[in-house]
Amino acid sequence: MNGPERLAFAANLYRIPLEGGYFLVDAGLPWEANRLLARLADPPRFLFLTHHHLDHAGGARTLWERYGLAVYAHPQEWPYLTGEKPRPPLPIPLLGHRLANLAPPLPQEALRPAEEGMELFGWRVVHLPGHTLGQVGLFREGVLLAGDALRGKGLPPRLINEDHALARQTVRKILDLGAKRIYLGHGGPLTREAVEALARKLGV
Repeated sequence: MNGPERLAFAANLYRIPLEGGYFLVDAGLPWEANRLLARLADPPRFLFLTHHHLDHAGGARTLWERYGLAVYAHPQEWPYLTGEKPRPPLPIPLLGHRLANLAPPLPQEALRPAEEGMELFGWRVVHLPGHTLGQVGLFREGVLLAGDALRGKGLPPRLINEDHALARQTVRKILDLGAKRIYLGHGGPLTREAVEALARKLGV
């Protein structure tokens, strides 16, 4: 299996090869969308969103408008992606709510469910809740695309996790999957040994 190709934007995006093409994991910030389009010589087969946060999903509307592609995300994330519910504010005084909600909304018809156990072209969808309640990743042959389940060699800060206790338990779930190489939204990739060290530190 060819490995994920990292595209360095505000968050790490990944181009995943398929027979005769590729798909894209995450879409960056809204104002990065034109730069992302310039990196994509051919249209992706579909877009997979790990979670609804602006730096991961903000460019999704532009990609959908350009290519008409299906956008896979966990149904718990859909209300934020469509604008039905406002995203939680970023931890920035006065501007936090406005900045968190700068992404143009996706239409409902663009969305497809990505739920625990589903298969997408040989990748298994894995629910990785905590950072957001509907965060999902993709797992195949020891490789995990984990979104913001981990950051650097630790967890994202408590302040930006929807459920920090769940985020801690997700570290154990990553190990129980048998993940050997973990690709992150920020930093990484990590080895299994690094995640084992984190689990010991967290006591999970």
